[in-house]
Amino acid sequence: MADNMQSQPYIRGYQGEGGVWTDTGSHRGRPGSWVAVAFIAVGFALGGLSIVLGMSWWLLGAGVALMLIGAVLSLVTDIFTDVVLDDPHREPEEPHETPLHKIKQRDRELAAGDEA
Repeated sequence: MADNMQSQPYIRGYQGEGGVWTDTGSHRGRPGSWVAVAFIAVGFALGGLSIVLGMSWWLLGAGVALMLIGAVLSLVTDIFTDVVLDDPHREPEEPHETPLHKIKQRDRELAAGDEA
């Protein structure tokens, strides 16, 4: 029985994923929005680094300043209008078949083979 279980060509309960990744060729969003987000991210990282380094106040101040600059840039560039509205896609649904009936059939065949 142990040899049969090791020679199974599948992992019990596994089902392969279907579909494909969509290549958009773009990160979307305007450059001004990306700059604003970069300021906020760098400021947040500097703030965290200042705490790790034993409360470095000047580094914390620099981080807060960068986050405030990023927030102002977000308001100026109107970052929330970067929503991309694609045309609706009419695609057929992918089949979602579970190989459970095959797994149960194989288990029955293995059990019948062990009894014989």
